[in-house]
Amino acid sequence: RGGGKGKPPPSPKAGPPTTPPAGTPCPQRCRRAGTLQSNFCSSDFVLTGTVKSVSRGSPQEPGWAVVSVLSLYKSGGLGVPQPTKGTTLRLQLPCHLCPALKKGSSYVLMGRLGGDGGALLPPDAFVVPYRPQQQQVLGNLSKKPCRGTP
Repeated sequence: RGGGKGKPPPSPKAGPPTTPPAGTPCPQRCRRAGTLQSNFCSSDFVLTGTVKSVSRGSPQEPGWAVVSVLSLYKSGGLGVPQPTKGTTLRLQLPCHLCPALKKGSSYVLMGRLGGDGGALLPPDAFVVPYRPQQQQVLGNLSKKPCRGTP
């Protein structure tokens, strides 16, 4: 009579750890904070461009986006040749999920310079679909000096 099937109770510590592997700064959800104005000065570079190709890395490897530059509003040491229109730029995507970019679409891209001087779009980069009305706003922002920079 009595007696179970000999199965131990489930352990609360079962399963792999849920921390993401090192080198993949991916948030739980892709979010964009702020506005064109609030992100302009804090970004190393600001440009509008059309995505030519996107290569998403594995969760452990960075991905890349190749962008054809429409306009450059802040170069931040990118070393983009003049005239900038039509120049292609390779942007590193440290997170394979964010920001979400679609081939053939145009965006306002505000990113950072990586340690090697290359262009970097971290998951929290300000990236929005490009609309022609934004050109004037970005042009005006590029003429104003940012506080805290010479």
